[in-house]
Amino acid sequence: MARQIVFRLLAAAVLFSAGDSFLLGQDDLPEACCDAPLCDGVGCDGLDECCDAMLESTPRRCLSLQDRLPSMIGDFFAGPQTRAVGDYRLDRVFVFADDLDAPGTLPPGGSTLTISESGPVGIYASSLASVQQAQAIFRASGTLPAASLAGTIAGNATLTTADTISQIQAQLASTAQAYDIVLLQPPPGTYDTGVHAAFQSRNALTGTTVFDASASGAMLQGGTDSMNGGEDLDAYYFYDYLIRFDTALPSAANGGVGSMKIAEGGSVLPQDRVFFNYSFFDDVVASNASSGLNRFTPGFEKTFLGGQASVELRIPFATDAVSDLTATSTAVSNGSSAELGNIMLYVKGLLYGTDTYALTGGVGFGFSTADDIAVDLADGTPLLRVENDAVQIQPFLGWLYMPSQKWFAQGFTQFSFATDENDVWTNSGQGLQAAGSFDDPDYFFFDVALGCWAYRNDDAACLSGIIPTVEVHHTNSLGDDASIVTAGNIQVGNWGGTTSLTSAVVGTTFEFKQQGQLTAGYAVPLTSSDRQYDGAFRMQYTRLLR
Repeated sequence: MARQIVFRLLAAAVLFSAGDSFLLGQDDLPEACCDAPLCDGVGCDGLDECCDAMLESTPRRCLSLQDRLPSMIGDFFAGPQTRAVGDYRLDRVFVFADDLDAPGTLPPGGSTLTISESGPVGIYASSLASVQQAQAIFRASGTLPAASLAGTIAGNATLTTADTISQIQAQLASTAQAYDIVLLQPPPGTYDTGVHAAFQSRNALTGTTVFDASASGAMLQGGTDSMNGGEDLDAYYFYDYLIRFDTALPSAANGGVGSMKIAEGGSVLPQDRVFFNYSFFDDVVASNASSGLNRFTPGFEKTFLGGQASVELRIPFATDAVSDLTATSTAVSNGSSAELGNIMLYVKGLLYGTDTYALTGGVGFGFSTADDIAVDLADGTPLLRVENDAVQIQPFLGWLYMPSQKWFAQGFTQFSFATDENDVWTNSGQGLQAAGSFDDPDYFFFDVALGCWAYRNDDAACLSGIIPTVEVHHTNSLGDDASIVTAGNIQVGNWGGTTSLTSAVVGTTFEFKQQGQLTAGYAVPLTSSDRQYDGAFRMQYTRLLR
């Protein structure tokens, strides 16, 4: 009986002090009391039992206003910006213009030499890769490898030397061996057209025809080592059929799902909760095109050590992430699919706490569960792979400032460090081969939010609070991002410079029965450089477990 009298007196004192304040309930309740409806007239043996009886929830622990503050909303960070530049050879042929007769009387020594004879001219496929290889075979008294006719050019057989006649004569006289290579100017455009038609007839994929000047040239027939007029020359023009690309790649650090940080749906204080986050990111940069990204993140947080610490697990996945790309002769196209991101694990503890201030610290781990980045040709031939190998270590500090029962500010300071490099595999015509690895940059994140209880009614049967917030988020790389792998004609990696992103977020949280929280917000980037998205709609439902 005495205990019930004490509770009634306490309830009456609180009601008297609350008056007709808009913030209904317990604006001036002592810290020991709960933020639940008052216990007047309820027969129970303790504050927790009182809360359970009044809120008809069993069991349900009373929480302070600090514990009821909403999680931060967060912006979007796509991760390190990776590029791939290079080409892949689909086919190689050469045009063989043979038996081109130099005139009996050569032009003046300061002139180049042009020879043109009636065609057609043959296009050949062979293992012969260059005029330099042909020179080595002839000097060793060998025989050129077999060649098959791949097509013909209806125009004349022709050559025009790059050097003057005097320069060619000096070159021939300066070497003891025969079969010196005479440099040539590019052949006429009709050669390009004819070779391109031959490539198209030989290949299912469409590529780009490119003349290889460094592998082309002419030699005097029969080992002749001087040019005075009347000599025969054989001209070799080599062509490649290439898939060329210069494209941004989705970040290998997260498989195109996006990197996560503690401020995306994270709470400063340790909590017992389950949550589900949905985000739509507009115009996310992936490859040379941008597209929308729908990401879903279920998770939970569980306290231990008497509520002084917690462990949190997040499992992000996207229904339209870009991790597989297709390279064609004109572009690299995105192929979106459902993808699992990097599973995140956070451990945090309360370092200091009062009615007004709170400081927490912890560390996050981003496990490399997201898919590797793959670029293939249209026929499925693998072109390159960038593996997601690095576990991310993310130490952080969280802080909370609540000067009154209405206003609050909270935020995080966080770093992200990669523990390993991402392996790169490239295909130069012999299948995927290990090409090296490159580092993910390290990052610094600063996130701050300001909010208030615009409405609070602890006696409400449904909606017990409305909490608008505004947030600012900043991401900056630590040092230069440059880290590039070069393998043959392909380069993959981070092309350098620093990353600096700033975003703003506005949102509102609706609290239901002091236990459920529905948060909706929208994020926009404030910087034009390093921009990774145009806007982000974010929604999260959190169920506090009492």
